[in-house]
Amino acid sequence: MLAILISGLAFAVDAPGEPSATPHIVPTQPESVQMDRKGGKGPKGKKKGKRGKKHKKEEWRHRFYARPSISGSSFTTPSGETSTALGLGGEGGVRYWEINKPFPRLRGRTRGTIEYIMSTNTTGMAVKFGSFMGPTWKHFSLESGLDLSWDRYEWNGMELDPTIGAGIPVIATTGIKGLSLYVGAQPTWVNNPDRVVDWDESAHFGFGHEFSTFFGGSIGIDDMSLVIGYSRRVTAVGVQEGFGISANVRG
Repeated sequence: MLAILISGLAFAVDAPGEPSATPHIVPTQPESVQMDRKGGKGPKGKKKGKRGKKHKKEEWRHRFYARPSISGSSFTTPSGETSTALGLGGEGGVRYWEINKPFPRLRGRTRGTIEYIMSTNTTGMAVKFGSFMGPTWKHFSLESGLDLSWDRYEWNGMELDPTIGAGIPVIATTGIKGLSLYVGAQPTWVNNPDRVVDWDESAHFGFGHEFSTFFGGSIGIDDMSLVIGYSRRVTAVGVQEGFGISANVRG
C-alpha cells in the first residue's frame, strides 16, 4: 500500500546562532574578545597603557516562532484507487541557543504541531509535541529528543486507527546563512497493537513500531523562510510518502 502525502513538515531545523526566520545554520562567530585601552601620555606625548581582555558572559537566548502550513495529499490503495485531500495546520514553539562561547554550542527547540486532513471520504488529524537539543558547530549541527504524538487517518475506507506515539528523531543539518540542507530518521513506538509494523514480514527497512526518514532544504530572506522537504513513513498498513512546503512568519 502506497500513500503519497504532501504535508507541512513535522521536522524543522532551526538556527543555532543569531535568531532568524530561516530554519538553517547561521554561521556564528567564536567567543568575541574586546580590547580595552587605558593609559596616559609619556614625556614625549606618546600614549602609554596596558591592554586588558574582557570576556562576554556565556548565556542562553530564545525566540518564539510560528509556522502555518497548507497541504495537498493523496492515498493510493493496492487496487489502484486514489483518494486526495486538503490539509491545514501549523507549528509553533520556542527556540533557544547558547552564545559567547567556543564551538560546539548547544541549541534546542520545543514545539507543538497540528494538522487536519479533509476531503470526500477522507479524514485525518495529527498532533505532536516535542523537545529537541544538540550540539552545533559553525556549519553543522546535530539534534535529537522526544516527540510525542497522537494521530488517526481514514482514506476512503482504509483506516489507521487512533494511537499515541513516542518518537526519537535524529537530525543532521549543514549550510550557510540563507541556505541549508537537513536529513534525519525517526523510530516511533505506539500504544495501538494494530499499528505496529511486523518487520519480519515487511519488505522495508526500519525498527521500532513505525519508522520515518526525511530530508530537505530551506531558503531564507530576512524574517521569512521557505522549507521544502521529503518524508517517508513505514506503517503497519503501508508506506506513506510525500513532499511538503511550509513557511515561517516569525522567528
